Amino acid sequence: MSSLIVVFCSAAFGQDQIDQVVDEGVARNEDAAESQKRIDATADDTEKLASRYRRELKVIDGLKVYNALLQKQVDDQNREKRTIAESIDEIAVVERQIFPLMLRMANALEQFVELDRPFHLEERRKRVEDLKNYIGDAGISAAEKLRLVLEAYRIETSYGSDLDEYSEVLEINGQERPVNVLRFGRLVLVYQTDDGKENGVWDQDARQWVPLESAEYRNYIRQGLKIARKQLPPDIFILPVSAAQ
Repeated sequence: MSSLIVVFCSAAFGQDQIDQVVDEGVARNEDAAESQKRIDATADDTEKLASRYRRELKVIDGLKVYNALLQKQVDDQNREKRTIAESIDEIAVVERQIFPLMLRMANALEQFVELDRPFHLEERRKRVEDLKNYIGDAGISAAEKLRLVLEAYRIETSYGSDLDEYSEVLEINGQERPVNVLRFGRLVLVYQTDDGKENGVWDQDARQWVPLESAEYRNYIRQGLKIARKQLPPDIFILPVSAAQ
């Protein structure tokens, strides 16, 4: 009986060990499965972090390129600012020099008008007076003032190559008479009364009007007046011209 009991107990103990071993194996498998899950999760997280890191590197590379472009723009703008600052300094110098020049030009134009043949005197004197007022006006830019000076000179220059007629009151033989004045450039300035009987020419050397007695000039002046008024087509006519000095 004793031998049977021992054998039974040994057999029972062996089965318990087997069950325990199996249970431990199952537990280890379960632990291994959990560990694998954690490893897989960690691997996924690591891959996500690596992917995000690679994206961030691309963003950083893009920002480096963008910053380089911005830095170039900033450098260009700084150079432009320095250039503008230098230009402003130069403009200030030029303005200090150009104002006296414009005044001299206006004064020279005024003197020229007074020494020139006396045509459209009121208009030309007013233009010079206005020009001086413009130059002294602080509300007008230097560029605009210079433009006005050059425009005044351009107008005066244009008088040297055109044919013009206008009405004016002149003192003739001590009496004021309305006359028609004919100007041919700056070469000739003559007048004729409405009835055509009295004619005269401006003597630039004597600085006075001189009567013209020749009937030939009377007809030519009448013809010139009609051409200037567009009443006749351009044609050749004779007028008295002072000899060049």
